[in-house]
This record gives sequence, structure tokens and C-alpha cells, in this order.
Amino acid sequence: MTSPYRSEIRLRLDDAAAQRDVIALGYRREGIARGAGPDREDMVVWARLEDDPEGPAPRVLPDLPGGELTDGVIRVRPLHPDDLAGWIELRSLPEVVATSVPPAAPPREEVERHFAYAESRWLAGEMAAMSILDARSGRFAGQIALYYFQPHLREGMLGYGVLPAFRGRGYARRAVQLVTKWAFNEARLQRVVAGSAVDNLASQKTLQAAGFEIEGKQLGILPGPNGGRIDAVLYVRRRL
Repeated sequence: MTSPYRSEIRLRLDDAAAQRDVIALGYRREGIARGAGPDREDMVVWARLEDDPEGPAPRVLPDLPGGELTDGVIRVRPLHPDDLAGWIELRSLPEVVATSVPPAAPPREEVERHFAYAESRWLAGEMAAMSILDARSGRFAGQIALYYFQPHLREGMLGYGVLPAFRGRGYARRAVQLVTKWAFNEARLQRVVAGSAVDNLASQKTLQAAGFEIEGKQLGILPGPNGGRIDAVLYVRRRL
């Protein structure tokens, strides 16, 4: 009896361990089957064809080497359940809400879902969501994420934020530098961009200190908290 040409496996979005197993077997992610689970939950579709290459399926966003990035002052690692309260606190700050997309504090259920699906999205090559920790105390200091919206251009986008108690110490700059270096050296991106609202001078200073340069102005790109639109300054750092 011959094996089928196509083998398909559907897995829960929050079952990252099983997704890692099928990647190791050469299965490739094809998309989301909406409401296909036993409880009508969405499922991730993985498939392997008979003539696919042997070995693990390729990944565009590799794991962090050793599980984290550090410069001795901060640590950057994938999201962990212990970070949930700090993440909610950060995303609820008025100044953070004002520059978020959308400009609203997310409900707890949405944040919990974000944490549950974060590793799956990393494995899919969509986004690497990470926490910034104070290296000495291990306390949650902020968050940073690399969004891989344009893999065909090898361009990623950064988003980040730091709690007030840890601001003014260069933590955001350090995190941006660590993640950008990883994106260039490990994920082999060519460009990393970050946008900042025109009046968010602190964020712009962070990007400049991290070696980013202004590439242009994005008119009305961000949704404003009162239904308007906000201009942003686009910064870029290129892999040379």
C-alpha cells in the first residue's frame, strides 16, 4: 500500500510543543482552519508532501540563541506567563495606549490569548514577542516585538515599551540593539524599521541612540484615540 502524496495535521494554536514536533518532521505551516477544532476553536494546518525535502521544515524566525538575549544589564526572552501582569500594566498606561494600534487598552482575555499564541506565531514566522527583564532583579521591565510583515523583502518592524519604573536607564535602547542584532545575524533580515508618532520624542531618541536613521514621514498612518489619524516618523537600520 502506497503512502498518500499529502499528509496533513491540524493542531491547536496554543500547542507549540506539538507544532515544534511536526516542524522537525518536515511539515510546513499552511494557515488557519477557522472553527475546525472539536470545540470550534481555530486550528493550525500543517502539511507535508511526499516529495518535500527530508529534514526539518525551514523557519524564518529562529529561536533566540540559548533562549534569551542579554548584555548584562537587561535580558530579552520570549513571553512567559510570569510577565502577564506587567504586560497588562504597560499596555494600560495612557501614554502607551495613545500610540498603540488600535489606541485602546486590550482586555485581559485578549492579552491572555496573545500570550497563549505567541510561540505559535513565532514558529509561523509572523512575530517574535519578547519581554525585557532587569538582569539583576529579574523583574519585568517592558516588552519588545519583531513583526515580520514583509519576509519577501526581508524587512521586520519593531515595537517596544518600558514601564515607568525602568525608564531613563537606556533599557529600550539596549533591547532594540539586542533584537536588531539578532534579526540581522540569526534571522538574516536586511532591514529593521520602527515608526514613532511625530510627538513621541523619547521613542525617537531611543531609535537614534540604537543606530537607526530617519527614512521618511508617514502621513496619517496611526489611528488616533479620538478617531483621527496621527503622522509618524519612520526609522530604519540596514544590515551592512
